[in-house]
Amino acid sequence: MVSAAATPHRLVETPACPLCRSAQLEIKSEHSRKRLHKCLHCGVLFVMPQPSPDALTGHFQRGGLVPTNFDTHFEVNRQPVLSQVANYIQSRKGGGAILDVGCSTGRFLTHFATQPNWEARGIELSLPAAQEAGRLGLRVHPGDTRSAKFQDHAFDVVTILDAFYYFSNPAFELAELHRILKRDGLLVMEVPWANTRLWQRAAVIGTLLNGARVPLLQSSDHLFYYTPKSVSLLLEGCGFTVQDVRPLPANRQPGALRNFLWSAYSLVSRWLWRLSGGAVFLGPRFLVIAGKPPQ
Repeated sequence: MVSAAATPHRLVETPACPLCRSAQLEIKSEHSRKRLHKCLHCGVLFVMPQPSPDALTGHFQRGGLVPTNFDTHFEVNRQPVLSQVANYIQSRKGGGAILDVGCSTGRFLTHFATQPNWEARGIELSLPAAQEAGRLGLRVHPGDTRSAKFQDHAFDVVTILDAFYYFSNPAFELAELHRILKRDGLLVMEVPWANTRLWQRAAVIGTLLNGARVPLLQSSDHLFYYTPKSVSLLLEGCGFTVQDVRPLPANRQPGALRNFLWSAYSLVSRWLWRLSGGAVFLGPRFLVIAGKPPQ
């Protein structure tokens, strides 16, 4: 992940919502020279000004992740989420070629790499993370999706897990993923819910859930904060058909009390989602499954 202090300094202003181009924007918060805007049309929240794509790519390629945090963050804390995502994919697909975009150290791909009916590939901009994945025996391209130059319709499943908020031009990236996905393939995205990120920094809730009340723009380096609606509208505008949206549990948290509170929050959210037939969604993370429209 990019640390807030290490965010690239070359910045780009945008006069409208980067997703739907609406000019109906509301400023939710400000910190230093950064502003958090909400699009009143599609519901996405985004930071302005944003790092240029070249600056963001360069930052990840120079490092981006601290190797000593690999096992703690990506294996232990992420395990509840990654296991559910892997189980869901395998309930929909019996095998095939799977690509994890922003695969980090490859911990998610290890769910598939040892199974003969799956061919696991990864893409990661952070060179240290890609090297760590290589040590696990995974095939990882150290770069972006376009530089990998995959063939058309190459993958049965493409995943983007806890990384989509770093795509400075998400429609551009989704166009490439649409090209390399098979006609009956699945695009699987795990995304933090925007409102949860905001609640984490509220006065009382922030202290309970996060142990601190540091402003969001000071503590987070995400470029976008998505809701199920904003992601669905974006995917449909990029030629995908959204097949399913469902809640996911929180990552494991440090400290027994914080972990209990996050687990309880996740459980209540899933109950409400089921009881309401999917009409009520409270986070903290969600899974979006999309595919190509039938021919």
